[in-house]
Amino acid sequence: MEYLIDNLTLTKKGDSRTIMYGEWSMLFGKYKAKIFEHNERLLFSIKKKVNVWKLKVNYFIKDKNGKSFEINGKNKKHSIYELKTQENMFELKLHSGNKKSFFKNGIQIASIDETVFKGKTTIKTKSIESLPELFLMLFCLKIGEDNDGITLNFGNISRMEPINENWKP
Repeated sequence: MEYLIDNLTLTKKGDSRTIMYGEWSMLFGKYKAKIFEHNERLLFSIKKKVNVWKLKVNYFIKDKNGKSFEINGKNKKHSIYELKTQENMFELKLHSGNKKSFFKNGIQIASIDETVFKGKTTIKTKSIESLPELFLMLFCLKIGEDNDGITLNFGNISRMEPINENWKP
């Protein structure tokens, strides 16, 4: 996955062809975003809503069929994000450093590792059917971030979610 100023592109390692990509924009403090398939067909439309008083961020999503979903933080540490669809429940857990884990119905199906240099992300998974939801959740967390050169991330000072170091895709 490659992250540039206001867009995110997902490609297979060693292949430059785009699998899916997302773009966002901000107007009057409101973020709007869209995720497209490689053939430029719309997959998801997203609105990011920040509640400053409750220190909470919600992402309101409509898929290509018009179904509505919501991604929100499950805990006060903002280290677990949840997406419920009619069929499945997805979770994205943030670990200390640059690591994340992606779960489908309580079972880990992917591990995510962002490199020290902001802009490149490695995703390890064999669950290709859940790739749109995985990309959606990662993309939502990137909406509004700026990419001004090199950023070092030494992890979160507070306690994050424990990580399973032995997990293999």
